[in-house]
Amino acid sequence: MSAPGVAVVANDGAAAPFRRAAILGVGLIGGSVAAALRRAGLAGEIVGSSPGQDARTAHAIGLVDRCEPDAARAVRDADLVVLAAPIAAIGRLFPVIAPHLAADALVTDCASTKGSTVEAARAALGDAFERFVPGHPIAGGERHGPHAARADLFERAVTVLCPQPATGAGPLERVRALWTAFGARVTELSVQAHDELFAEVSHWPHAVAFALCGAIAAGERAETAQRFAGAGLRDTTRIAASSADLWAGILLDNREPVLACAQAFERELAAVLDALRRADRDALRARFEAASAWRRGVG
Repeated sequence: MSAPGVAVVANDGAAAPFRRAAILGVGLIGGSVAAALRRAGLAGEIVGSSPGQDARTAHAIGLVDRCEPDAARAVRDADLVVLAAPIAAIGRLFPVIAPHLAADALVTDCASTKGSTVEAARAALGDAFERFVPGHPIAGGERHGPHAARADLFERAVTVLCPQPATGAGPLERVRALWTAFGARVTELSVQAHDELFAEVSHWPHAVAFALCGAIAAGERAETAQRFAGAGLRDTTRIAASSADLWAGILLDNREPVLACAQAFERELAAVLDALRRADRDALRARFEAASAWRRGVG
């Protein structure tokens, strides 16, 4: 399936809806976008841009056709621009690229929080804001960097779009079709609903996993625990192997919704601790059964 767009001839002779795609931030997510674009034949040229080594690595392993450290130069003549940099960097990228965007450039992002991203885009993009479609693919893993990128990362994953009143119908449908072509299931949420929901189902759970690992690592049995850890600990803390810098940025950017989730967690944890102190098996079982019933409903 291909997205609608201006067809050009790609290197392999197949029709592609984008002449040039610029990926700003070529780590796991950006690299996977590049790989998915290439696999589907959806871009004539893919340009990768990152301030560090990632874009050069992405070029060396064939994810992108060209690396361009300067974001402004990377987006010139691109008719698709995907911002996949860490959340702290995305807001700074909009004013850098705005003067250099092509008149027909479709702009989207992959940020895990939408409030600050949308406001930064609104402030910087001017008329191009109509062609900006905020997005968030719900995909990833504990590995990061371009070597972790996969063309199939988004298959059967949900991608959330957060269109604004100013978002054009054409750009929205093109971005929807793009993610659909990657195999994703596309849905829409408001910015507020998105940030509150993902604080609960992603951002705060990452904090809990990091905190649990931190508590064990600081204890006297840290090394022994690594050797004897079973599936329970590995499954519970898998996401704590993710990028610490990335997740610190996400949590800070979505601080208020995350803190609200933390308060709800504290109340539940306090109830469990109270039941333990009172050796109240029935109370523990009731809380665990309610939690287990909810967990069994998770897809």
